[in-house]
Amino acid sequence: MRAAIYTRVSTTAQAEEGFSLEAQEDVLMQTIERKGLQLYRIYSDPGVSGKTFKRKGVQEMIRDMKSKRFEALLIHKLDRLSRNMGDIISFIETVNKLDIRLIIAAQGQDEIDTRSPMGKAFIQLNGIWAELYINNLREETIKGIATKVKNGGRHMSRPPIGYTFLEVTE
Repeated sequence: MRAAIYTRVSTTAQAEEGFSLEAQEDVLMQTIERKGLQLYRIYSDPGVSGKTFKRKGVQEMIRDMKSKRFEALLIHKLDRLSRNMGDIISFIETVNKLDIRLIIAAQGQDEIDTRSPMGKAFIQLNGIWAELYINNLREETIKGIATKVKNGGRHMSRPPIGYTFLEVTE
């Protein structure tokens, strides 16, 4: 059975300096070997937010999935796929329609039967938590920036290219 892997990290720094993509791949490759699957391809979106499915790696993966190029999809955690509940539900419907095995390696189970009541509940609950995380992060970031500016700080760490920070003195 041919299997695809999907990995994602949110920031460019994670993609360039971290080991998260590599760590995800390692865990997923071990799962492929343990299950006796054949790797078709690794899809990846380094340094891209999980808020939207408008990502090159995800779109290529969906295209290949619809073309029946693989029969199983491995992801490390559900939030690596998406942090948007609507996108998750739509994706799971596509996976079920195409009869793709979805294997989530790091969420306490190897395989989730997305057609069963427990599988649906698992996906929905984890999708809700993933979306809650990103929404809470957004609120906390905005609050932190507002507090920093209120206290006389800058709202960005460095100026845009071609600009410089000036100290205001009165």
